[in-house]
Amino acid sequence: MLKTSAAGSGHHIAQIPAGSVIDIEVIMPAGSKRLKTEFVGQLDAQFLVLNFPSSKRLGAAVDYIKEGTQVIVRALLEHGEGQVIAFKTTIKAMTSHPARLIFLMPPKQVQTYCLRAQTRVPTLIPAVINLADHSCVGVIKDISLSGLQFDIHHEDGNDSENMKEQDCKVLLEGKNNQQITLSGSICSLHPQDDTIALGIRLTGEQNTMESILKEYLIDLTILHEEQ
Repeated sequence: MLKTSAAGSGHHIAQIPAGSVIDIEVIMPAGSKRLKTEFVGQLDAQFLVLNFPSSKRLGAAVDYIKEGTQVIVRALLEHGEGQVIAFKTTIKAMTSHPARLIFLMPPKQVQTYCLRAQTRVPTLIPAVINLADHSCVGVIKDISLSGLQFDIHHEDGNDSENMKEQDCKVLLEGKNNQQITLSGSICSLHPQDDTIALGIRLTGEQNTMESILKEYLIDLTILHEEQ
């Protein structure tokens, strides 16, 4: 459920991990441009500091990364159990030395919402993920009727920035060695010690998912108890 919080926005922002990848949407007269960049931190609750987005991805937005431009920021909270915040703010200043940084005004209010509307059950299911240009072997670490977490090694996700929002297929084996294919899209990436956790939103029918979960003897009452 989407919730708006005016008070305590500083508390939410403090939970954005320094160095994490965030989504910044640049508001332009003829539309908007969404980009990925890195959250550096905040300065005495006066500014939020971001790395300058990759120049090759800016496109038409290059002329609007400047003082006074409005942006929408979306970020995943640390230890937030899938909670995301979103807020609108303004670019206050830019620096080019010693690093290219963007300084944003702290928001007066933020919106919070949870990515996980359904309970996920821990698993250790070996599987393969097929992307547009390559495949990776990994492990399904948790699963629900609508999504799963798929862990891959860092070396398999060298170009992980480009994985976000890609369509994918997760291949695993059911009983009698028959291949099961789950279709979906990558909605989040979280680097860990030696792996990258891919959050995958599944697009299959619920009945299909239930039959797959039964293959692995997962108690479906756990998945339905919060609905």
